[in-house]
Amino acid sequence: MIQAVSDYLDKTRERYPDKLAYADNAREVTFQQLYDEAIHVADALVSRDLFKSPVLLYMDKSVSLISCFTGVAYSGNLYSPIDTKMPVERINKIIQTLDPAAVITDREHISAARGLFAEREILVFEDLMQNNADEDKVRCVRKRIIDTDILYVLFTSGSTGTPKGVTINHRAVIDFTEWISDCYHFDETTVFGNQAQLYFDLSIQDVYGPLRNGSATILIPNRLYSSPVRVWKTVIERGVNTLVWIPSMLSLFADLDVLEHMEKAPLRTVLFCGEVMPVNKLNYWIRNYPDAVYANLYGPTECTEACTYYTIDRGFGDDELLPIGRPCNNCDAVLLDENGNAVTEIGITGELCIRGTCLSSGYYGDLTRTNEVFVQNPLNKNYPELIYKTGDIVKYNDDHELVYVCRKDHQVKVRGYRVELGEIESAALSVDRVLKACCLFDKENEKIILVYTGDITKEELALMMADLLQDYMMPGQYIRRDSIPLNDNGKTDRTALAIEYL
Repeated sequence: MIQAVSDYLDKTRERYPDKLAYADNAREVTFQQLYDEAIHVADALVSRDLFKSPVLLYMDKSVSLISCFTGVAYSGNLYSPIDTKMPVERINKIIQTLDPAAVITDREHISAARGLFAEREILVFEDLMQNNADEDKVRCVRKRIIDTDILYVLFTSGSTGTPKGVTINHRAVIDFTEWISDCYHFDETTVFGNQAQLYFDLSIQDVYGPLRNGSATILIPNRLYSSPVRVWKTVIERGVNTLVWIPSMLSLFADLDVLEHMEKAPLRTVLFCGEVMPVNKLNYWIRNYPDAVYANLYGPTECTEACTYYTIDRGFGDDELLPIGRPCNNCDAVLLDENGNAVTEIGITGELCIRGTCLSSGYYGDLTRTNEVFVQNPLNKNYPELIYKTGDIVKYNDDHELVYVCRKDHQVKVRGYRVELGEIESAALSVDRVLKACCLFDKENEKIILVYTGDITKEELALMMADLLQDYMMPGQYIRRDSIPLNDNGKTDRTALAIEYL
């Protein structure tokens, strides 16, 4: 029985001890080498009598960071990776919430770490590798780990300005890894091309897929993504055959027509998650790699990356919306109206709520915010059963597939009509020359503002939108920009746009 994610590595290193597990631009490790490094990290934490304690990881995306993830898991503690380029103010808020028992960094960042974490014990990864590790001592501690113990805390943006620490336990990650591996046939021949930062939950299969399946993950440096051609050369050179990327990155490759003019990669699986995937960009990928499997995954961080999925099994027009599909194994989706009643009719919108082992255990150190969104299932009056209120508005299509409509807080009233800003964005993105789009709402003047990038004038876009939307949904203002700001996770930074235009 797999009880902790470290159990995956125990089994896989026996099968593939000398097989490549992870590689970055500086070094690579086999499964046996990964195990050895993880045991050194675990021994350092166990020797300090730390158990079920938060360990903050202050390192760039690297093989060493994955060794730390695994080592913390072996020790029975929980890890929280943070971006080394994160603003100091945000780091301080995370420290205040997490109160880490230890900080692990590397030699490259030790100077900055000493300034940021002066009152914490700081461990240097390279130094830990030089120490003698007591494997038996680590194994004794592992007997105390159960699958509901927290594995990691990922900090996401909070509406109050304080980051929310989403806690995810071993069982949630194991369930997700089992499902996605079986559903998309990941095995020892799978080579992931990692795009997401490792403090972003979109990286879960890149980290834990190899541990379960003997796959390999190539950590592509994030600085390369400003040059998609260089990224694709890496994909080809390293034999990457599986991508799990955010739609914005896939769209960039389509916008620059990268795939049309480069050597073919051995691509067989392309999954996307984190935001709405424009169908015209997806169709570009399908035209260039028609034999690959494509799938739209949906899920907030609180649901362990993905809780619903739709594998593309039919053609879609550029102006259509992709379904987010059906619940993943061992998950359930419940649609509720404003009164807490179930929504089952086709075409009627409701808030998507999720139940199952995929759910977060709540927000670290914040029971108030936890209790606001992790609530008793109103459809169950007989025993305690938590659901997570995603804040996303969805509906069923004619095939009884879930379709994302918008965020609950992106629903606005215009001239008495309820308008979903996400629908306007999707309409704009279906226009050929529009590259990115984001809708804002000026509540005081009851005006919809469409911010976009692309080689199309405001007047041309307004004419085309008139053929796609009802009158009351039409933007009252169009703002064309050279670029749209992105947040740390590569998604549209709505907050920055709102500050600028509202």
